[in-house]
Amino acid sequence: MILEGHVRNGVIVADNAIQLPEGTLVRIEVVADEPAAKPPARRQGGQYAGQIWMAPDFDEWPSDMQESLGMIP
Repeated sequence: MILEGHVRNGVIVADNAIQLPEGTLVRIEVVADEPAAKPPARRQGGQYAGQIWMAPDFDEWPSDMQESLGMIP
């Protein structure tokens, strides 16, 4: 008899539950060719510190854009 299942939270869970007598010997075989991929490492900020330059007026809208969008009368 072959049962299939998946690992959930580190525990093997059968896809189709079946009742087996207590103490039944079972064999578990991993069928995936490669281990599950590790999640990507959490990114750290600041790796570009001092390498990016922004103009002093970066967050200011040009007057013609403001006027065309109705931001100024």
